[in-house]
Amino acid sequence: MKVLAFRIVVLALATSAATFAAAAPPPDAKPVHAQGCVAAGVEASCLVVKDTATGKLYNLILKGARPPIGAGIEFTGQPSTGSTTCQQGTPVQVDNWQRKPSISCKRSSVE
Repeated sequence: MKVLAFRIVVLALATSAATFAAAAPPPDAKPVHAQGCVAAGVEASCLVVKDTATGKLYNLILKGARPPIGAGIEFTGQPSTGSTTCQQGTPVQVDNWQRKPSISCKRSSVE
């Protein structure tokens, strides 16, 4: 029984380490700078932004304050590798963001 419990703990730790490693930015990744309207992702607590210049969809990974859904924002961050629970858009570890009142967000920008 103790051996089984030990194996489960080791497996859980290995999985956690792999998840954190997968979320790290690639060594040669270029910073992302984009702006658009914040929308709810298809999964709970996920936020996405469709860049107004390129149309590319970004999955925002945030630490700290989160922009409200429907707000126009500009953000910079580092692209992340691996998958996320959001399963939508390119994952970006957001370094900073700010509201942009000049961006009109009348309806969802994710279609």
